[in-house]
Amino acid sequence: MFEHADRVHAVYYEYTYKKTDDLTIELPLAWKTATLPKPIDQDAQAIAYKLSAQEDKGVLHIHRELRSDLFMVPKDTYPTLRAFYQFVRSQDDQQIVVLPGGASARQ
Repeated sequence: MFEHADRVHAVYYEYTYKKTDDLTIELPLAWKTATLPKPIDQDAQAIAYKLSAQEDKGVLHIHRELRSDLFMVPKDTYPTLRAFYQFVRSQDDQQIVVLPGGASARQ
């Protein structure tokens, strides 16, 4: 979203939205997470992004929320909007690394 650096007209949204992803993954026995993304809570009043990932006793829980209460963004503030969505994209691209443990690693 918003790949071009320049904008000729304002950005108009047809409606406000909130997208929530909530995933729970049960890992195989003895598997552990090696890396998890750091929690993020980026709230710019009319637009917000939250991401959290935790592992507890072999259960991986990921929660992501993207909210927009915007209707119109003038072209002179487009760079700020574009930067926000580029930040969201970079955070969404983070990886969770899961490794086998114990006997599973030797098979």
